[in-house]
Amino acid sequence: MRTVPTCAAICTLSLAALASADIYVFDNAVAYQVFCNDMNVVTQTQNFTTFSGSYVPGLSGGSGDYAWTATAASGVFVDALSNARTQETSDTLVFTFLSANVYSVGGNFFNLKADGTQKDGIMKIRLSDGTNFIRTVTNTTTFSGFVSDALNITSVEISHAGSSAPNSFVASNGFSIGAVPAPGATALIGLAGVLARRRRA
Repeated sequence: MRTVPTCAAICTLSLAALASADIYVFDNAVAYQVFCNDMNVVTQTQNFTTFSGSYVPGLSGGSGDYAWTATAASGVFVDALSNARTQETSDTLVFTFLSANVYSVGGNFFNLKADGTQKDGIMKIRLSDGTNFIRTVTNTTTFSGFVSDALNITSVEISHAGSSAPNSFVASNGFSIGAVPAPGATALIGLAGVLARRRRA
């Protein structure tokens, strides 16, 4: 796994797959987008401006390769500022991607108090392949992004790390999905093999 650029976080990777893959982790939206462009991953921005109120177990949006759902055990609530958050402070916010062609995801993930104001804390972001990103969140524009060079991403889970932000809800005000159509995905995996051979050389 590669972290781009340097970030104050702990990143771990556990892969139980035959394919060799790197997960690149970003704490900067511009760097994430540049890297997606370099990898021929086409991104679309998703938000919650068309939603309002409570959704149990969650809500869905996007279409085609960019279709997604956002769920939580007790449901998802979208406030007046278009922040989507869990309805219980102990819940995990789960984004699931319905296409097998998703190779990147990034967004603003943070904590909200009951009154809708932001709360500092430490957040755990877990990808479907087992990658964990533990990081501090200090505002509603705290960005976390991930790009895979071989394995598609099927979900990302957002939760509190320990008890760093009690009585707060995990939330997002928007995120990016990056997809590579099927023929391009094969080429992406081929590129991963080339990069791996270069690293070993």
